[in-house]
Amino acid sequence: MPAVRKILHLDLDAFFCAVEEQRDPSLKGKPFAVGGRPDERGVVASCSYAARQLGIHSAMAMAQALRLCPRLIIVPSRHGEYGRVSQQVMHLLHALTPLVEQISIDEAFLDISDIRDEPERLARGLQARIRDELHLPSSIGIASNKLTAKIATEVGKALALKRIKAQGLTEPPNAVTVVPYGEEAAFLSPLPADMLWGVGPKTSQRLSELGIHTIGDIAKWPEGELIRLFGENGRDL
Repeated sequence: MPAVRKILHLDLDAFFCAVEEQRDPSLKGKPFAVGGRPDERGVVASCSYAARQLGIHSAMAMAQALRLCPRLIIVPSRHGEYGRVSQQVMHLLHALTPLVEQISIDEAFLDISDIRDEPERLARGLQARIRDELHLPSSIGIASNKLTAKIATEVGKALALKRIKAQGLTEPPNAVTVVPYGEEAAFLSPLPADMLWGVGPKTSQRLSELGIHTIGDIAKWPEGELIRLFGENGRDL
């Protein structure tokens, strides 16, 4: 039997905002957005969790964000500083394993297959180190492949934010979600189809028209039929 791979996906929670809160602690708990000015057709690059609870999200026009929250604080982007802090995070990851794949300024995969430590304990230790040394919140997903690990992070963050909102708080999720080997299909099956890589709005709409709403629904369809309907993307699905 081949060795089971263990892939860790790290996502820094509202990274730009977390860096800005270090510069100005008075921003904590307030609705604010990092991005361009509304009178210059600026967009939201990132927003605090207090702003997200008001319906504001990344890539939204800043003018629309202000309509949703007239008291929204707008903070200009400091990309050089975000890049510097990102490098500090990646340095910590490389100290854990050389098998790091950075996929964006605030996201990375780590292959932790050869690390003997129990996965959840390792994840919480890494999360604590990023918090204590760099003062940044993060969420982590662990699974036997990159796709499931990334989705695990997204699911964990969504569940954590739901609990936090129910408590009337505006904290980062700081989630850790582990999908045990052999339970990938059961974990993925009930999730919305658009959580898969490659399922954008158009594909999602077409799948819905076919009665395909979950990842489990996709798995039940014959591969040949999906290829006929979606071409090479059907094979990927």
